[in-house]
Amino acid sequence: MTSQVDDSHDRDTCRKLISLGYARSNRVRLYGLEVQLVSDPFPHGEGGIAIEVLENNASRSRTLKLPLSVVQVANRKPVKRTA
Repeated sequence: MTSQVDDSHDRDTCRKLISLGYARSNRVRLYGLEVQLVSDPFPHGEGGIAIEVLENNASRSRTLKLPLSVVQVANRKPVKRTA
């Protein structure tokens, strides 16, 4: 039962990351490298989120785990403001 909840949370996080620009065909800077995203974010390992990337001069894509700080931004709940 717990893994179903975790899977749902990971899918929600991936959807939020896509809305933040970490989507297939976009270019972003990760770990000091400008890369072309060749996949949408996907769950990877224990609670991590990864993405397939292609570097400028590389002929093959590779999997990069997204930095925790990026994933934390996607997991933030919107703050409700009261007037």
